[in-house]
Amino acid sequence: MQFSEIRQVMNAATGKEKFDLVLLNTKFINVLTKEIYKADICIKNGRIAYVSMPGEESTFEALEYYDAQRKYACPGLIDTHVHIESSMVTPAKFAKAVIPHGTTTVLADPHEICNVIGLKGMDYFLEASENILLKVFMAAPSCVPSVVGVETSAGIFSGTEIGKMLQHDRVLSLGEVMDYRGVINQEKRMMEVMEAAKEAGKVVQGHLADVSARELAAYMIAGCESNHEARLLEEARMSLRSGMTLECRHASNYHNIAVLAQAVKELHYPENAVLCTDDREPDDLLLEGHMDAAVKEAIRAGIDPVEAIRMSTLHSAKFMRLTDRGALRPGFIADILLLDSLEEFTVNEVFVEGKLTAKEKHMLTDIEEPKTRFASENTMYMKRPLTKADFEIRADQGAFLHTITFNPEDPFLTELDSHYFESESGILDIDDNFCTMAVLERHGVNGNIGLAPIKNFGFRYGAVAGTVSHDCHNLFVIGKDADDMLIAANRLIETGGGFVCVKDKKISSEATLNICGLICAKEVSEIAKDVEKVKKDIIEMGIQAISPLNVLTAFSLAVFPKVRLTDHGIVDTIEQVKIPLFAKKQ
Repeated sequence: MQFSEIRQVMNAATGKEKFDLVLLNTKFINVLTKEIYKADICIKNGRIAYVSMPGEESTFEALEYYDAQRKYACPGLIDTHVHIESSMVTPAKFAKAVIPHGTTTVLADPHEICNVIGLKGMDYFLEASENILLKVFMAAPSCVPSVVGVETSAGIFSGTEIGKMLQHDRVLSLGEVMDYRGVINQEKRMMEVMEAAKEAGKVVQGHLADVSARELAAYMIAGCESNHEARLLEEARMSLRSGMTLECRHASNYHNIAVLAQAVKELHYPENAVLCTDDREPDDLLLEGHMDAAVKEAIRAGIDPVEAIRMSTLHSAKFMRLTDRGALRPGFIADILLLDSLEEFTVNEVFVEGKLTAKEKHMLTDIEEPKTRFASENTMYMKRPLTKADFEIRADQGAFLHTITFNPEDPFLTELDSHYFESESGILDIDDNFCTMAVLERHGVNGNIGLAPIKNFGFRYGAVAGTVSHDCHNLFVIGKDADDMLIAANRLIETGGGFVCVKDKKISSEATLNICGLICAKEVSEIAKDVEKVKKDIIEMGIQAISPLNVLTAFSLAVFPKVRLTDHGIVDTIEQVKIPLFAKKQ
């Protein structure tokens, strides 16, 4: 805002100019003092110019008045950590989906798309998120790839690339530092990345689990300031007591707030506790919402409603070092929510910079798709045509193989095992307790294919393939039949990516994500229907989990405990070493 406009806001505050808009009769939630009282909110040039004091008579001159009818008024919600790619739509379509739910500011980490097209991914997201009503700030991805040497991405970001991205004024932070072992062990690449962030003076967001208090201290000393991966109560206590910002997550694949809330309450609602969403799939955005769903979950977990709002507004803004939002106070951006219910946190109206933008979960203002330089060419750069043999494990006679065991009690925890498989015509017979998974490098780098038998996954027939495969987003295929697996893989190579299910040699459902195999230009409601069909098929094939699609997309994440499959093969993610497929005789 130009200073001439600021002077107009000042003049309105002192009565020398009319306000643009006055919101009358609100139950004003003062996140600074934790009070709720009747107040009128006066707006000029998209900023809060004045908020009436308790008992003050309303005599404000304005060009327009809006009767809030005693609804609760609070600041717009701020998401401190989100991957827009997980919504499977462009930033503009994402904005149209989340603004009606009260989200007005996000800090997005585009490491998904950057793993596919490198620095062009950051350029695309900066351009695609310009002037879309939602305020989109960016994080410079630290995990391209998440771990060097055990997976293949389109490129590798070092301190040089990070430093370049951090120069942009909308890039507020270094994105989640997933290679926390690399930081704690002071490995060269990660030290360069951390140094670049320190020189830029930006926030450094973290990602870690299963560490000691001393390891956490080393991680923080290196510069990491937050963690959204805490799932256990003691992890939450340790983070808050250490001064680490605890990003309490309500994602499609993780609902952590119910556990973490106990620590937040025990420690008297510290300012280093915030809410975030991390990953929200399109159907969940439609059915549950976005940051409003996180606030509701916090309230259900026993957090006082005003404290839950503070965690998603005031605390979030302070963590992101944003000094013009997070509260409804003079001079701040007039992003305002009107709530029908405080306890149920029902968002009715959403004002963005003082303009009524959404009401009753519907946008009142259209958002045009910004023009970008990136053309959505097919990014399935396979080194050669695939054959059925690529999905078969061959041996002249029976052999012991290392296997990955899926834990139905904790779908994101895996164990390393081994099993003897019989050979039939030179192909190992993967018996009924197992299915086969393949991860195929698709960035045109080396043509790697990782294979492994997966135990306890529940797969009964068919095949599922996808290009959303955290975080390098190589092509994964999992199934019981090599012919079905080949059909599924080739379909995604043809369409540019997404998800596809194959049964009896026929495609039964698919969700096409033609922009980098991650997102599309459809509306959230449209792609949600496609995704819902895929999920239904996956469940019918036998995968039973709260979030079956996320279980698949996380199976290659080389920082998740304890064993994963990447294009390099089986990886011990604790020791960060590769494990051969063929095991020693037991």
